Amino acid sequence: MMCGAVLLLLVPALVFFAALWKTAFQLPLADDYDAILSFINVVRQTPSLPAKLVYAVTVEHNGYKLIFENAVTLIQYALRGQVYFLPLVALGDSFALFIFLVTCSLSQVSPGDVARRLLLLAPVAFLVFQLQYASALNFASCSLQQLPVIFFSFLSVLLLTRFTRLSLVGSCLALVLAIASSPNGFFVVPVGFILLAQMRRWRQMPSWLCVAAVMVGVYAFRYHHMISEKLPAGSTPGRSHINIVYAFSFLGSSAARYLSIGPSLTLGLALVALFCLAAGRRYFTRNPAIFYCMLFIIINSIAVSGLRSDQGLAQSLASRYRMYSNLLLALSYMYLLEDLLPLVKSVTVRRAFLVAALIFSAAFCALSDIAGARFLAEKKDAVTMEFAAQWRSPPAGTAASNESASPALAKQNPAFARQLDAGVFDPDLGVLRESVRLGVYTPPTRP
Repeated sequence: MMCGAVLLLLVPALVFFAALWKTAFQLPLADDYDAILSFINVVRQTPSLPAKLVYAVTVEHNGYKLIFENAVTLIQYALRGQVYFLPLVALGDSFALFIFLVTCSLSQVSPGDVARRLLLLAPVAFLVFQLQYASALNFASCSLQQLPVIFFSFLSVLLLTRFTRLSLVGSCLALVLAIASSPNGFFVVPVGFILLAQMRRWRQMPSWLCVAAVMVGVYAFRYHHMISEKLPAGSTPGRSHINIVYAFSFLGSSAARYLSIGPSLTLGLALVALFCLAAGRRYFTRNPAIFYCMLFIIINSIAVSGLRSDQGLAQSLASRYRMYSNLLLALSYMYLLEDLLPLVKSVTVRRAFLVAALIFSAAFCALSDIAGARFLAEKKDAVTMEFAAQWRSPPAGTAASNESASPALAKQNPAFARQLDAGVFDPDLGVLRESVRLGVYTPPTRP
């Protein structure tokens, strides 16, 4: 039983990381030019170490302060003297493993039976280690933002449910790292406040709120710009506002394909209904870690709708954010496993549920991996083709135009076609030339 359980956990992880290794490339992509290369260009020309550190804390990218990502990039540059994208990509992608580990740590199922516990949590592995959120992977600046903030946020909530001073210190540190990764980490603050209030841990509230206040101050220090993203083709600029339909679609985006809002809305409504059932059954008293991580994801969905609802409902299905939907699915499964399944007296029904969950998650993972691996392979081809066409002379027989890049996938994947049309895979020649001139980046001869 133990060997079978371990195998079920290893298979999706090995397939996941093998696909990422095969489709990784050494070239910058889109936001990498501004968030990484341009950042290091300025650091290279900044004379003193204190000034470099202040810049790393205050520089903004698209209205965000990516302090954790800046720190990682700065450390790599200090150690190696140049920017190397593959190590940054590998580190960002590896946070999928850390997210899986912390998610499993939230569960209280079968604590005394390791083999059974691993077997029951196998569907979680299939939901986390899959390429549903491929756009956030093999993309240094994106993966170092989107994945760490989830890991550190979940870790902060988990540690806050423990009753020791050391766990409180760890939770506060994880909160700092979550906010340093992405402003989404701020949503851990109200979640932690409610959690502490529920447990009547009044003495720990000042420490929690002080850390939150310090991070607000750090974020506000020399903060100048609001978020400014390019609107997708076909959308019109407008005033963003909280949109519940957008939030539901965001939460259920794992069920969607490109522009299919219906399935995502249905799944989002079902997952929120299950969360409301958990709240009604006071699940937060039995396993606050799972409950409050679910609340963190739901708060994120509402906040994202407030920031991006003017870009149209289709934006709620963006691949780079689908990890949130996958994790809400995983947490919902873990809730069913711990709270509702034990109420079923029939052993046959309980086993049928577990088998169905395993089959569903494995099939979902397989379908996502097939589509995601193809997307990553085509993205690699598009990036290398455009880089060769614009930075170097085009290879023989290759047209240097977006229309010629990956035409097969562009016809089947509207999201990929929009990215091609928007020039997402084009190199930023100005930043690239400056990086090469300063010696902070050397384009590889073979990506």
